[in-house]
Amino acid sequence: MKKLLIIINTLFILSNCETALKIEIPSIESKLVINSYITPGKNGLENFSAHVSNSIDGMGSSDQYIYTDSVPAINNATATIQELNIPNNSIINQYELEFSNNCYCYNNRKFIPKENTTYRLVVSTNNHPEITALETTPNNFNYTIENFNLSGKLDSVARHKLCDLNIKIEDTPNQNNYYRLRIVAVLDDKIKSCIYKVQDPSFLIPINRYGSNNNYYEGRGGYFTDELFEGQEKDFFVEVDKPEGAFSHFYIEITSYSENLYNFNVTRREQNRDNNNFIFDSEPIFINSNINEGYGIFGARIIKSQAYLPTYFPINGWIEY
Repeated sequence: MKKLLIIINTLFILSNCETALKIEIPSIESKLVINSYITPGKNGLENFSAHVSNSIDGMGSSDQYIYTDSVPAINNATATIQELNIPNNSIINQYELEFSNNCYCYNNRKFIPKENTTYRLVVSTNNHPEITALETTPNNFNYTIENFNLSGKLDSVARHKLCDLNIKIEDTPNQNNYYRLRIVAVLDDKIKSCIYKVQDPSFLIPINRYGSNNNYYEGRGGYFTDELFEGQEKDFFVEVDKPEGAFSHFYIEITSYSENLYNFNVTRREQNRDNNNFIFDSEPIFINSNINEGYGIFGARIIKSQAYLPTYFPINGWIEY
């Protein structure tokens, strides 16, 4: 007992001898943060927009952001987008971008992006280093839906098996292609992503969560690449569940990503997973970015959707959505 009292007293004395250390945390220069997407084939802001904000210190507060109204957005930048001639990167066309308070972003209605074309984004302000970013839009692609079998009812409320079908995608040859599949149920302004199941090795990549027996993917938005079918027609068999709630129709959406945007999405998803790691035993994840002297993404994608409408199908088949 005497030894125990000595140990307790010693610990008490040591705990009162702690010295507060003042650590100087270096200040990091604020840089521009870009969130910009090119989507050939869309209209208005859906085909191109660029949101510009600023970075802050890791230990900084939200007061360090530059605001327009109550939104962290810079409204006085000089921004242009240039269509380039490859391989010498000479400028074919240049478009000045203007800030819009409707979206708190920069755009130009006359700029109509094209597929398989390289663009350069240039943004500068008086208080930040100028950023530049290069991006090449993907090639257009096609897919068809076959062997469609509707086994459930869209207008019923309960969740159940909805349908199964085959999706055939025509992959563009001689380049790396990156895709994502979503199936979305719709009723007026309400949309919900469907859970679907695919038994194909193209979906069994680290970014996707798939079955413990490693032979299928099940989720709401699986990525896949053409590594196993480069330049060929690929056939996927897909089983789809209807979400809870009643719906009027659903659509199948396949997105083709540029390599920059795909890698950005992959690393961002990995980072989000690590944020949920409460024991902090994982390696830090660095978000992939193509913004020179800044942060964020200048990305490109092509989105193709086909919809099933009960009043339209099967007489007229699937329609572009």
